[in-house]
Amino acid sequence: MLRKAAESLHAGMTRNGVSPPSVDVIYYALHVAGNTVSIIVLTLLVGWITGVLPETVLALLSFAIIRTFSGGYHLKSGLFCIFVSTAIMSAIPHIRLNDSWLLAATAAAALLFLFFAPSNLDKYARIAPRHYPLLKALTTTAVAANFFIRSDVLAVVFLVQGVSLLFKSRTD
Repeated sequence: MLRKAAESLHAGMTRNGVSPPSVDVIYYALHVAGNTVSIIVLTLLVGWITGVLPETVLALLSFAIIRTFSGGYHLKSGLFCIFVSTAIMSAIPHIRLNDSWLLAATAAAALLFLFFAPSNLDKYARIAPRHYPLLKALTTTAVAANFFIRSDVLAVVFLVQGVSLLFKSRTD
């Protein structure tokens, strides 16, 4: 289905005088967009059903933003990515931490970002490596801000994302 849509988009662009990317590039873009939309819609649906929609929105947005600048591990299967991401993002708003656990999670996340961010950006983003020290500083500072904000959702999101920095994605 996505292949057919990519071929149709490619043909339409060509008909309209646009120099289109290859069908494979269009297919990949549709695949990524479909995965992303699926994760967002399913997670928001779970958040709405379970009565934690604002916390779910916070989890999704904070994860997307911090991941954009810090990288992280990518699952190879799109369907598995949808399942795992939806499960994790749906669970996070339901996790409550006492003050000690919140501070410990934030500290652990800050250390993970300090030592391992950014990770895997060379495979999935077009950010020059010369910017990596700035990305490390920005993401570690953003995580450390939770020492003052004291959000359960942010603490868990940052910890999950920090753990994903530990693993190297393979591109084969």
